[in-house]
Amino acid sequence: MTWRDAHPGLPGDCGAMSTEHEAPQRPLTGGAVMSAISRVTVAVTGALGTVIVARLLGPAGAGGYALAQTFILMLVLLTTLGVEHGMAYYVSTKHWAAPDALRSSYRVSLVTGAVGVALGVGARLVIPKVFGNLSVLDTAFAAAALPFAVSWLYFSYVVLAIDHYEAYVLPPAIQSTLGLLFVGVGAATSGLRGAVIGFTLAHVLVGIGARIAAPRVLAKANLPPVPHEPRMLRRAVRFGIKAYAANALQFVNFRLGLFVLAAVGTSADVGHYSVALAVTTVLWLLPQALSDTLLPRIASLGSRMREGDVDLRAFVEAKSLRHTALIVYVSTIGLAAVLVLLVEPIYGPAFEPAVDLGLILLPGVALIGISGTLTASFVGRGHPEYSFAITLITTPLTIALYLILIPAHGATGAVVASTISYTVTFLLAAFGYWRVTGANVLSRLVPTRSEFADYRALGATIRQQLAARARRG
Repeated sequence: MTWRDAHPGLPGDCGAMSTEHEAPQRPLTGGAVMSAISRVTVAVTGALGTVIVARLLGPAGAGGYALAQTFILMLVLLTTLGVEHGMAYYVSTKHWAAPDALRSSYRVSLVTGAVGVALGVGARLVIPKVFGNLSVLDTAFAAAALPFAVSWLYFSYVVLAIDHYEAYVLPPAIQSTLGLLFVGVGAATSGLRGAVIGFTLAHVLVGIGARIAAPRVLAKANLPPVPHEPRMLRRAVRFGIKAYAANALQFVNFRLGLFVLAAVGTSADVGHYSVALAVTTVLWLLPQALSDTLLPRIASLGSRMREGDVDLRAFVEAKSLRHTALIVYVSTIGLAAVLVLLVEPIYGPAFEPAVDLGLILLPGVALIGISGTLTASFVGRGHPEYSFAITLITTPLTIALYLILIPAHGATGAVVASTISYTVTFLLAAFGYWRVTGANVLSRLVPTRSEFADYRALGATIRQQLAARARRG
């Protein structure tokens, strides 16, 4: 059975049944494809940016730039309070009107953004060693991106919840593309500080652009009326705080090693480790694109509770996991070849140590790619507490591994610790998936002929659409 067989009238795609008073939901596969294109754009432009910085500023400059990027990501996670997940859930389930959610997001991004900037600069003053070669002024420039980054993040989650995939995928792609331009110019003219300013400027412009575009996007969405309910922001925070805490702790698992390495190692070590991370985490792009669109769809299907919807929900979960597994298997082989054959020629001979570091990271990164789809399934079913429990277990383990292995083995210790952490996270996510869905995870990690048929059907649909546009043009 393919996605097309399950949904006649939606060639090559998976949609969801709608009630007689609602417009049918847009095909999930189309949203996943657009999200994948956006993520690939982000990956390509981000990789080019790191290559430019590495070539212009060397391992030490690459390490400082990676710290600045990671710093702003950390601030975003620490200040969002999980509101984005609550927004996606309640807007998807028609409990919160999208315009109301957006208005609330503007207030939250302004307040928490300002607090986050102050905390970020304060952290640089109190514990300067973990910031490597970033000065106080460099840190302040990086932190200034926070209110704008949080604002466009909230915007993207709200429009995703109403199936406006185009508006969801554009902000990160535009931000990364502008960042490539500004970072390159900044690094060439003003070194590390110029690169950091360029990165911040891209966030500022996208945050302003999303705010300007929001009324037009909502007007085009033709949204059904949703009764106004007070205190939805509080409900969104209560729901999202579990996923938020999980994300914040997961960030510790994924990126704390960079700061520990900056404190005990050299700037060059940080640069080598950051390149290994940048190359291997490309593997997450397509799985994350699918999991991003999967969560609100699972939530929406669960809220309808019509006869047949529960089976459809299980079908969507199973197909998504098999597609994720297939993508991860192929991507892992491809990235291993990239590490061995291309890293040194592209980044330069000074980055040769990044090859071995990346190969050690690759198995764990592959497992985390699958974990995203597992997590999207049980969070979409209304169980974000499992995400929190997983990270509550893995975070102390990861911190202990970093503190033991990095001082003793440097960057190699960092990647070994990360791989162990990623593996444990996958095993716990598989357990949570089984507890919530009752499904055997291992059986769903084996792609079938149906998945290959899905790609053939999708390819045929794309060719038909391109041919139709050519005829109209």
